[in-house]
Amino acid sequence: MDPDSLLVLVRYHAWANDRLLATAAGLTDDELHRPATHDRGSAFETIRHLVDVDWSWREFCVGNDVGETYVWDHGNTLDEIQQLHAFTLEEDGRLRDYVASMHQIALDEPLIVSENTDDTIPRWLILTHVVNHGTQHRSEIARYFTVCGHSPGDLDLLDSLT
Repeated sequence: MDPDSLLVLVRYHAWANDRLLATAAGLTDDELHRPATHDRGSAFETIRHLVDVDWSWREFCVGNDVGETYVWDHGNTLDEIQQLHAFTLEEDGRLRDYVASMHQIALDEPLIVSENTDDTIPRWLILTHVVNHGTQHRSEIARYFTVCGHSPGDLDLLDSLT
């Protein structure tokens, strides 16, 4: 994938995250923390998972192996939706800046994702995975928010360009 195309996807990811988290601020704590049909339990825990995965893969791509730790293990208090939203805005900015600084050679560089097998994946594919992973969980959360009466509206890629 070329750098400009990847940057479009990363910008979309940031836009959709912001829209979803802005909507989350309108839900009650009970709605956010209610066990639901999400694979991570509540909407809040699914959002925390999404944020953690974004952070950990970006950290991996820049050469910081965070191992089995979570973003909140590194001094980031993310126990409230407002904290998650603020952190996400910062993290999305870091990801955009990182991708904007990349050239094709760096994007194509194979990264070892498993020390046990020496399996490699090109950096661009890992970064594309971050966006796709976010889309999966945003769609789950958006459906739940809609049932709660708080639809985030359309989260389509083309809507992010207007």
